[in-house]
Amino acid sequence: MALVARDSGSIPPEQLLNIDAAQLRNAKDAELLKSIRVRFIEDGPDRTLDAATKYGKTCTIEGLSAQQSIFELRQQIAEQEKMPLQDVNLFGMSTVFPDDLLLADCYADWMGYGLEDWPPKFVSKPRVKGFEVYVDVPASRDTSIWENGRMQTYHDLQLIFDVNPSTKVSELKAFIAKRTKIPASRQKLTAHLRPSMKSFGYYVDLEDDKTMSDYDIERVCVAVKFEKSAFDEQGNYVFDDAYWDDAGYHPQPPDCWIPLDSLGERGRPDAHNVDATQPLSIVSDRRAKEAERDDTLTLFFRPTMQGWARRAD
Repeated sequence: MALVARDSGSIPPEQLLNIDAAQLRNAKDAELLKSIRVRFIEDGPDRTLDAATKYGKTCTIEGLSAQQSIFELRQQIAEQEKMPLQDVNLFGMSTVFPDDLLLADCYADWMGYGLEDWPPKFVSKPRVKGFEVYVDVPASRDTSIWENGRMQTYHDLQLIFDVNPSTKVSELKAFIAKRTKIPASRQKLTAHLRPSMKSFGYYVDLEDDKTMSDYDIERVCVAVKFEKSAFDEQGNYVFDDAYWDDAGYHPQPPDCWIPLDSLGERGRPDAHNVDATQPLSIVSDRRAKEAERDDTLTLFFRPTMQGWARRAD
């Protein structure tokens, strides 16, 4: 494309330095980011970030440049929301943002890091009052999420809680129960302790009446492993799900936390209308529709094609 120079002789001298207001406005807007949304988690011991996280409030930050740092963003949030700077700590779903990181670097076109949006979306956590303990929960039907008869999520969970050295194991179980709906009496917690980097460490079963300091959790704990117990304190198997026996079908107890749709038994009377084992669209059905469509097109165009054949003869 050839560039054509404008003849400055046809423009009055006083208009040569004029700037179009629309172009100036666009140039200024391009220098700044669009509104940045920051969500704040609810204050409390639960510091987990996932699809089930509840947010107490949301704020919008305007007028920031991509060349500004995370620390400058934290300062502006604290000033706008009238909060201590120590209570504004920015995270992604699986990413921690250091203060010296530029906003321009907070983008990764890769799902899972929480950085696939632009402008980036941040989550703010308050300061840690004690220390954080990580609880690894394996994927199971108990923690799966179902909607309209189909599974939405089924994966391992890593729960994060703010605890103190005086926090009892029974309190930690109560935090987990509030998050997963699995009763504390059904939980078995095992701590992976590693006092030295020269060894892989060892595992210790946590007792309810002991505290975090009794196991030196703050200093040597790698993570706490969660396991659901299938038996009660007397050693009896707990039927916390629906089942069949010689007396017929027994539905789930009213206080059951396991999604009913996760049961694969299609013969039960309370089964969902949608069969989760079947795809949304079956290949044979699609091929039948395509064949029906082809037959309709053939019948529609056949008279025209016959006419063309007679003309050709």
